[in-house]
Amino acid sequence: MDSFYDKAKAVQTLEQLIAERTKAASSLQMYRMDSEATEKFNLSIRREESDMASRLTQCNEDTGEAEEATVAIQGIICGVKLLPFETRSSRLEDTKHLAHFRQSVTLTGLGSQSFEHIVKNCRQAYSMFSRYTPNARLVPSPEFLDRQRVGGSDDADEYFTITASNRFFTPSKQAPGLTVVDINTELDPRGILEKVDKSKWLHTEDNTVDYYVLSTSDDRNRHLPTTPIVFQIGDLFELLEHAQSGQNTQKTIGMKGSNGVVIT
Repeated sequence: MDSFYDKAKAVQTLEQLIAERTKAASSLQMYRMDSEATEKFNLSIRREESDMASRLTQCNEDTGEAEEATVAIQGIICGVKLLPFETRSSRLEDTKHLAHFRQSVTLTGLGSQSFEHIVKNCRQAYSMFSRYTPNARLVPSPEFLDRQRVGGSDDADEYFTITASNRFFTPSKQAPGLTVVDINTELDPRGILEKVDKSKWLHTEDNTVDYYVLSTSDDRNRHLPTTPIVFQIGDLFELLEHAQSGQNTQKTIGMKGSNGVVIT
């Protein structure tokens, strides 16, 4: 964001978007995920057999079965690490690094009170996981929440941020039962990710992220598929994420993962 970016207008538009989505959207909204959310929305946290990971689930009213919950978060893009890769990066030649690559989006509210309420509810949701992972421990501060300077070196203001990320590959030992899929050639036209050892790392449905542009015409909204190259700093953005925890290299866990994104 440069000096020409109208932050006041962006905040106003974001406030309107959050209000509209909270009122009308059928999907779960992080804005409403307060301390009573588990009862209001039939939510629970399902532990994996290893007791080192867990997922947020919601009871399907029609079937009575628990399904992985999808939660919507709205914000303004202040950081992106998405495909396609920058070919000048030396790390692309290191297949071990490639196996651990992630795609991520960082959102901010630029001081929006509604966005800060979403951050508060993210902390609330995060704390829920501590009761369901007895063989691991949560990192003291959620890694996906932060405060960052946004707007350049002449902007001394710090704002809350939320980062959602998704890894490109799953270790084959952790992939029993998961569906392996091809990597979209539009996202990786140079085939860089094909260098990864497929006997050790798999690209599954859990590793895919769908991207859309919101098109409005005749008072109707349509989500049109797109590629991540269209996303720019300062764009208004809606993230649809799966909240899950998993063990990291320090044997601690933190919420992570995103399933689909919508730009507005």
